Amino acid sequence: MSHYLLIFILLWTILTLRTTLYWIQSWQIREYRWRRIKAHYCTGDGTKNLFNLWFFRGILPRPKLSGRVLLIFIIFCLLSYGLLDFLASQVGAIISIILWERVVFLLIGISVFFSGIPVYFAKKRLYAAALEIVRSTENMTVIGITGSFGKSSTKAILVHLLRSKFGEKQVLFTPENENNEVAIARLVIRNKEFFSSDVNKRKFLIVEIGAYAPGEIRTVCEFVLPKIGIITGINSQHISLFGSQEKIEKAKFELAESVQKKVFFNADSKLLAKVFADRKIIAAPIPISVSSVAKNIQVYPEKTTFEIYGQKMTLPWAGGFFTGNAILAMEVARECGITPTQLFHNLPKLPPLTKALTVEKNKKGVFILKDLYSSNPDGVLAAINHLKQFKGKKVFVGIPLLELGKKSKVVHEQIFEALRDIEAEVFWWKNDFRTLGKEICGKKFHGKVLKKLKTTIDRLREGDAVLFESRLPKGAINQCTLSRIGLKTVY
Repeated sequence: MSHYLLIFILLWTILTLRTTLYWIQSWQIREYRWRRIKAHYCTGDGTKNLFNLWFFRGILPRPKLSGRVLLIFIIFCLLSYGLLDFLASQVGAIISIILWERVVFLLIGISVFFSGIPVYFAKKRLYAAALEIVRSTENMTVIGITGSFGKSSTKAILVHLLRSKFGEKQVLFTPENENNEVAIARLVIRNKEFFSSDVNKRKFLIVEIGAYAPGEIRTVCEFVLPKIGIITGINSQHISLFGSQEKIEKAKFELAESVQKKVFFNADSKLLAKVFADRKIIAAPIPISVSSVAKNIQVYPEKTTFEIYGQKMTLPWAGGFFTGNAILAMEVARECGITPTQLFHNLPKLPPLTKALTVEKNKKGVFILKDLYSSNPDGVLAAINHLKQFKGKKVFVGIPLLELGKKSKVVHEQIFEALRDIEAEVFWWKNDFRTLGKEICGKKFHGKVLKKLKTTIDRLREGDAVLFESRLPKGAINQCTLSRIGLKTVY
């Protein structure tokens, strides 16, 4: 074998390793779900990576090391060995290596499938261990929260109110967005002492439950045994994963079917109200409507006030849309023994919610709105509606929403129309729906033009506002742009 051939094989093997790590990382980010992979590679960025496997960002992709990642890599190596051995005998070493690199995505997909078999049984053992811990605990109130939007903010408000009344050590909750079955089971097992100590004191487990397929919420409920449930609302988010709106409704309703005592739900959500009207559950359904419960709602740039229970409440978060989530949390807090007076004193002390809409003001008096966690239609439209509250010039920086299936165009039409109605300058950082945005927003739609964005930000004055929406790529807001608006980071 010549030196040139050895060099070629070495270089191609390194290239293939890079491609392999990229695909493992891609599957890991999407929780090894075929539907999420499919949804991603139907986008402009996904299609580009699919057909240009060598040109994705980063010198070397680095998936987070885990048992499953190692298992996938081992299976991939075994499949690769068999494939290379077969191809080498048919077409020779060089062509076989070239072909091998081109089918890495397929080999990784097969490896992910086979790795799921032992993972399935490991999950069963994990859930059983969590159930044993929860079942053996007395004086524990488990509260489950689900919905297409508003889960994290509702959880944050409820956790704050319960901690203010009963103490921090008496409340355990799912951190940030760790809301799938495995993360929740591990939370229970990792905090075994929380369940076993101080058995005479009242304790609370607040579980935010997410789902990408029917049955996942029911699985969580089977080992956490919720007594109280909260369903915040339903929309078309992740419809491409569930397959239909009906399946989303059925999946979210699994919490109501599993709750032992009461389930509180947003009665202002027409879809959710219809589901509750059509189905029967063991728990008592408690409909909560903001319009009928709260009075004199006043929305300010950095807070919202409203009257309820004979008290004037102050919610120290930007965005009037948080009012509904706050009322759901307060109703559950009252169910747990917290008085309206205690709610009045503790709600204004609510800490900032970093994973939702926040508002800052720079030295020039420009309002900086950051909503970098939201990725659902209702959340984006609510943030745009809050941007409307500002009297000066308005700037919007955002990206397309994912996993909306056939409803993608309708949802993005609503977003662009809302931006057009408030006369916002729109900077759209992806190719998807760019033509649609241009048609609706006209000259105020600029696409991915960093130079224009910098110039626009430079010209902002006191009272103007800029909204950074959804999970923007880091390249969209570089350090130069940040210095112009007076921030160190938007993340």
